[in-house]
Amino acid sequence: NKSYLKILKRIAKESGLVEFWLGGSITYHKAAKGIGITFDCKDYDLAIKGDKKEYKATKQTLKRHRFQIIKSRPYYLKFKKVYQIIAKKGSIHLDIAIVNELSYLGHFNWECIFWHFPSGEVYDPYNALNAIKQKMLIPTISPEEENPFILASRFAKLCARFDLDFCKDKKLCAFAKSLAKLIRKWNTTDSFHGRYAQEHAYFGMLQAILRAKKRKIFIERLQKSGLLNVMFPEISQKLKTSNKSIKLIKF
Repeated sequence: NKSYLKILKRIAKESGLVEFWLGGSITYHKAAKGIGITFDCKDYDLAIKGDKKEYKATKQTLKRHRFQIIKSRPYYLKFKKVYQIIAKKGSIHLDIAIVNELSYLGHFNWECIFWHFPSGEVYDPYNALNAIKQKMLIPTISPEEENPFILASRFAKLCARFDLDFCKDKKLCAFAKSLAKLIRKWNTTDSFHGRYAQEHAYFGMLQAILRAKKRKIFIERLQKSGLLNVMFPEISQKLKTSNKSIKLIKF
């Protein structure tokens, strides 16, 4: 597809990166639009295969091409150590993951679509582009294979974006309930898997609520699955779930 290649070539030209995989919502933006789901793609999610040496080299390459490094740090995906670089130049925002294997990325089928540069190859192992047309969201890992706070955040945002009634889908409902149970039992002093993951999840869950077209119904789904109670027990118990009151939630 010429439009895909144009995006890949622009990223390569501006960044100086010679090989990478582009993932994220931009890879399914067109398929989503085909079923009436529209959203903005604010950054480019890139994956580069490599280790700490590649991580350092990538930062230097970006700096040489006048990118501002906003954040660079070790990160964890599916409990595996990776490296993250967030960089900006003009209107181009890059969120880069340096990973040993591409399989470290993606928790759901829709998140496992990648465009490769320079080949232009489309990697879609779960036939996710067709699944999107049917609004069929499928977890590619079990709830135990990722930090439950991070996984719950990803799950909620996808369900909100596509207005998925996950409580009517037996497998997704069971998935959500399993996450709620894991969150309730989660106990760690690790800075990433503890405080960072929790803050990330609280912010992501609020984003999902505000993103939902029918906020009252979405909150009721979260409540039914148990996710609302473990994340925001005060809201679950006290907030009257009306669209008017929910609109008052602010960051």
